[in-house]
Order: sequence, then C-alpha cells, then structure tokens
Amino acid sequence: DVRYLREASWARSISKWVAQRPDDPDLAPWLKQLEKDRGEEHAYEVSLAARLFDWTVRNIQLAPLLPFPGQAAGPAGGAAAGTPGVSPIQQATPGPGYTAFPWQTLVYGQGDAWQRARVFMLLCRQQQIETVMLAVDDARLSPRPQPWLPAALIDDQMYLFDTGLGLPIRAAGGAGIATLAQVRQDAGILRALDVGTEMRYAKGTADLAQLVALIDASPEALSYRMKAFELEAAAGEPLFVAVAAEDLAKRLKSRAGITAVDLWQIPFQAWVYRGALFARANQDPEAMRRLMYDQMILENVHPLTQGRVQYFRGNFEKTADNPGAKGYLVEARVPNKVIGQIETSPEVQASLGLVRTRENDQEWAYRLQIAKGMATGIKQTATYWLGMIHYETGHYETAIEWLKRRSLEASEDNPWKPGARYNLSRVYEALGGLEMARKTLLLDDSPQKHGNLLLARYLRERRERQTKLGATAP
Repeated sequence: DVRYLREASWARSISKWVAQRPDDPDLAPWLKQLEKDRGEEHAYEVSLAARLFDWTVRNIQLAPLLPFPGQAAGPAGGAAAGTPGVSPIQQATPGPGYTAFPWQTLVYGQGDAWQRARVFMLLCRQQQIETVMLAVDDARLSPRPQPWLPAALIDDQMYLFDTGLGLPIRAAGGAGIATLAQVRQDAGILRALDVGTEMRYAKGTADLAQLVALIDASPEALSYRMKAFELEAAAGEPLFVAVAAEDLAKRLKSRAGITAVDLWQIPFQAWVYRGALFARANQDPEAMRRLMYDQMILENVHPLTQGRVQYFRGNFEKTADNPGAKGYLVEARVPNKVIGQIETSPEVQASLGLVRTRENDQEWAYRLQIAKGMATGIKQTATYWLGMIHYETGHYETAIEWLKRRSLEASEDNPWKPGARYNLSRVYEALGGLEMARKTLLLDDSPQKHGNLLLARYLRERRERQTKLGATAP
C-alpha cells in the first residue's frame, strides 16, 4: 500500500505542475473552436489530457513491446521452466506491459507502450479525467483482446492517444485530436498514419466495432481500504487512489457506445510477475540485482533517485533547505576521471564506498567492473534528466547543450539516445526551428520511429503553412 500511495502522490504532483503548462500551439486554434462547440470545461479537459500525454511521451522513453510469451515458454535456466500448469508469467518470463508497475516506469523513465499508457492514465486520474485502454477483440490476436491505445472519456466523447506512436490520433485534415466516433466513421483517419508502403499503422484495418474498454485498476485501487483512504484524504488535498470500476463501466456504455467493458489484466499480471521474480531471485543473480535496485530506489538513498523524485514534485532549483532536482542530479554525476580509475585506484574505490572483503582477485575485479558500469550509467541518466529539466524550465539553449553534446554526442553506447534525440527535436520546435526539429527526428531509429516520422511530416506541413502565410501577408 505504501508503494501504491507513493505512486499516486508522485502522479498528483506531476499532474499539478503540468496542468500549469501552456497548450501545444499547434492545438490552440482547434481548442478554441472546441470551446465554442462543446464548452469551456470540455475543451479544458481535452487540453489537460493532451498536456499530460505530452509529458508522458517526453519523459518515458519508449521500449519495445515484447510479444506475449507462449504457454510453454520459460526463463532460460529457470527452475520453473517448462513446468506443466505454470504460466509464463508465473515463471517470471518477460512480456508486454506487466514487467513494471507504474512507479517503476516513472522512476526509471522508460517503458513499453502499455506501461506508458498506464502512466498517462495514472496522471489523468489525479486530474479526474476518466481513461480506459481500448482493445481490439480479434480471435487472431494474442492476448485477446489486444490492447490498442488509451482513450480519455470527456462527456460523451473518447479522445484517442497512441502511446506507441507517441502522438494523439489526429482528426481528419490534421485538425485536433480524433475521437473514437470520428475514427469509426472515417477509416481514412487511421490510414493517414501510414508512412510509405512499408510502415503501416497496425490497427488501421482493425474492426473497430469489436472494441473492448479495459479499465486500468490495480488490486489496491479496487479495495475498500483505498476507497476509505480517499474519502478521508478528500478533506485535505485529494489523492485519488480508488477506482469505481462498475460505475465507470456504466458511463462507458451509456455515453460512449462501448458495449464491452472489462478489467485490464496487466495490473494483476504485474503482481504475479513480481512474485515470480522474488521466487527466482535466490537462483538468478540478475533477478536479485533488479530487486535490490528497486529497493534502493524506494528508499531514496541515491542522489539520482532523490533528483528524480524532486523532479516529480516540480522542485527543480536549489532552495535553502532542498538541493532541488538539479542539485541532486549534479551530485550523481561522477567525473569521468574518477570513473576511469575505479578499477585501479584504492583511493577512488574507498571514496565510492567500495571495500574488498574476502573476495578473490577475480571476484573483486568483477565487482569493480560492475561498479564502473553503474557509475557510467548513472552519469548518463543524470545528464539526460538535467537536459529535461532545462527544457521544462525554458532554458532551451542549455537544454541543447545537455541533450545534444553531453548525451547524444558523448558516447556511442548511451541508452538515452532515443529520448535525447526526441526531446532535442522538441527544444528546436520550441525555439521555432521547425526544419531543425524535423531533421533531428529523421535520424531516429528507436521503437518510436513510426511516430517520429509522422511528427516530422506534421512539422514539415506546419512549416509550409507558415511559409505560405508569410508569402501572402501584406
């Protein structure tokens, strides 16, 4: 329960300061028209959902969506591998969505499309925007139903946000965010998401009449104790931690025309996978390492974690009693000279708390190698997150320094290159450099490549509109 409440608290903090951010200028004209057509409250909720989605895409680097493991699959060398009657998840076999709780996705800053969706929906919940994961019920797909994308239910409309593309689905003509009703009426909306003939939008030919709305509700969110906690917390600053799944199902059926509603299995599968990982930890050093790293994160014992949490809280700068996100992340960055001496200098080893016990030479050398790798990885992560903070605070030129020179160009093996490239493009866009932003996206070869190529197309179209307007201006 403590982890779950902390997760909700982080989401509340993030959603509060993101709500203060300006709207996407590309959406602004459409939002003004939406306000006239549907009212101010409706337009505000749509714009808020768009801002929360944008934060999710920028801050959660997309990882590949793993295939759902076959029933006979098992972890290599795992004790339960091939055990009759034991599911792959019970054998801690990785698969789509269930390998991380939302708090892990938030802290680590990366996740697959379904994990991204859970973060987005978690943020929306704290702003009382109801969301579901739409899924296609096709007998040819596994798992069935096949999750597609999260949708925000606002009044009687379901607005579509694709966490795999990293983009909202655009309405016909590229104006605004498409609703489910519009996509059902106009198949061309999804076909417009194709990039050439080789990169086709996967759900472009799906039968959208056979959709299931999956409610993202963890076991904690469905418990009476969380409902009681939520009622008690309502007297102060509300923290929304309970999900009234039955009531939401009724609203979906009456308002949005969704006839099939179910609980999403991923939140429950995440708990099963977590339990299986604990069972494997005694025999699998990698499982033990992951669990120990999670525990370090939860205890906030490392400056990297403390900096990340301060970022969630919107505490970017140093104050009299708080180093702020920047201060902690700068502290987490061990100088390259020190990293280079970890394996050879007793003084450096002592300064980093590396003390040799009864290890033989080979074991000690291996531990030092691991420590050097961790120090490098932590520095790369802190560097990338500092670039993100400079973006959030409007220090765009400084953000370019951290995202481009210190992240993209610093080393070949930096795991944050996809996120750094995407956010660098967003910095160029914020500075008005649409062509530079577009060219940066065209270099991408990450799991978000499809969406980034679409975004590059949208930037080109916007630049052409601006050029046309400039040419016709008196």
